[in-house]
Amino acid sequence: MNKRATLKDVAREAGVTAATVSYVVNNTPGQTVRPETRDRVLAAVAKLNYIPNTHAQTLRSSCIPCVGVVIRKNLAVPRFAQMVFGIQERLEQEGHNALLLGNAVDGRGFTDYVGAYLAGRVSGIIFIGTENMGPDKKSLELLQAERAPLVVFNCQTEGDFYSTVDLDYRGGARLITSRVLARRCRRVLYFRPDADTPQERLREQGVRDAVEGRSDVELIVRSAPIALDSIEVWDARYYAGDTDEGLRLNEVFMESAREALALVEDGDAVIASWSTWTHYFRKAEPTRDIVYAELANNGESWVASDLYTRMPNYDAGVACADEILSLVNGGACCARTIKLANVFEARQP
Repeated sequence: MNKRATLKDVAREAGVTAATVSYVVNNTPGQTVRPETRDRVLAAVAKLNYIPNTHAQTLRSSCIPCVGVVIRKNLAVPRFAQMVFGIQERLEQEGHNALLLGNAVDGRGFTDYVGAYLAGRVSGIIFIGTENMGPDKKSLELLQAERAPLVVFNCQTEGDFYSTVDLDYRGGARLITSRVLARRCRRVLYFRPDADTPQERLREQGVRDAVEGRSDVELIVRSAPIALDSIEVWDARYYAGDTDEGLRLNEVFMESAREALALVEDGDAVIASWSTWTHYFRKAEPTRDIVYAELANNGESWVASDLYTRMPNYDAGVACADEILSLVNGGACCARTIKLANVFEARQP
């Protein structure tokens, strides 16, 4: 990547002094800059991708006991709230604070978290992506050029200069499916969202791993009417209650649950990819003798499922905090995978 533009580079491009550039980019009180001059400076800033860097100066003068947490998730959803709480508690134990940052892009094309790091507001960044997508290419290049401490969570990515923390979705799905098969179910219906993400592919593969070689077991895979573009509507119930749009989605989901149940008989099993989904199956046909399991329970529905995997959300937050603190203190980058081994049997056979 090319050397980052300096304030002098911007001044040269705009045909002004370095002081004038400083007045414009810092909105210095008491300094008047002609509109046409300001426009030239801003045009040069955009052309050269210049961003003020007070980070090095701040580090020379003092420590920055603050870590940026980039999370574009609904924090009313237990999973994400539990994780942020884990990050916060671990950072506080080490005398650090957490600063929630967005993923918005400013007029110069820089994300909030890149700007926060270069401005010296945070000493490192924990990135929890939108729909499990990692940081964009430009932000990664900027952070790499600055050797910024960065931890990327649950994006199934590999990086040379940053650490990753992921969950073992495949192993977790394989484990709970094996527990289900121990109940001698002849059919296993796997109910997953209509979303082609690395996480969902790994979960389905884990279910298939457990069933592979079992000629006495039939695996049926069906998709729920929950796609990436409907997740916000589905999760709105956590903070807005029953919305009209949410109720319509619930009705469609219930109908898909009834259709799926028509494919299995009493004594068979239904494994749901997401938390709370088995509740809808029981509600659809409460008298059916079905073994229900959930791959990702966050504590919302302990009663509806016979077996469930409790997601290690708090522990994942602690792991991310530990990794970023290690990087801030000069540690090496690494890749961590958290096992999904907390299988609970709420209802015994």
